Amino acid sequence: MRACQICGKKSLIQKSGAHNYGGGWAYRAQKTRFVSEVNLHATRVTYQGVRKTMRLCTKCLRVVKAEMAKNPVKKYVKAPEVTAAPVAA
Repeated sequence: MRACQICGKKSLIQKSGAHNYGGGWAYRAQKTRFVSEVNLHATRVTYQGVRKTMRLCTKCLRVVKAEMAKNPVKKYVKAPEVTAAPVAA
């Protein structure tokens, strides 16, 4: 089943009930299945310091993008090589 990887929001399955009006036929009305799908986006985000692809609902995606804007990921820069100085005894 599709679900958000942060908040766990998932699809909602419902059935329509009997009609509120009419005679005896109203209680025998068909009960149809209705599925409300969650709005998921597969995106590559930085979440808790780790860069990975996640399936997020729209609300969590906005929160994560706002956090990413506040704390941008710094590019990896190779540190200069450090040579050990001789130790005087």
